[in-house]
Amino acid sequence: MARRDELEAEARSLAAGLLQQYVADSERVDFRAGTYLLAALAAELGQIVQRRCGELARAGDGRWELAFAESESMINGAWRAMEMVARLSDEFEPPYQPPGQPA
Repeated sequence: MARRDELEAEARSLAAGLLQQYVADSERVDFRAGTYLLAALAAELGQIVQRRCGELARAGDGRWELAFAESESMINGAWRAMEMVARLSDEFEPPYQPPGQPA
């Protein structure tokens, strides 16, 4: 269990570093876009996890098929989060302002 705890702590540290580097301090993205970026990153990581689990299963250990299938939940959850963030962010467009209305 100690190794597992170490890996989870390392993952938290890496995630915090990525958040700081690409989202929190970034002038390229606002809070909404940064949130979308994080969800997209989760989807990409899920696909990498799924691919690696599939490789392990094909290498002869069929027990990895379950991990392969479970990683689909991670991918789907991330894509659903991305869709919701995009919708809540009005697809990242400024809200509609009728002509003559102050912004």
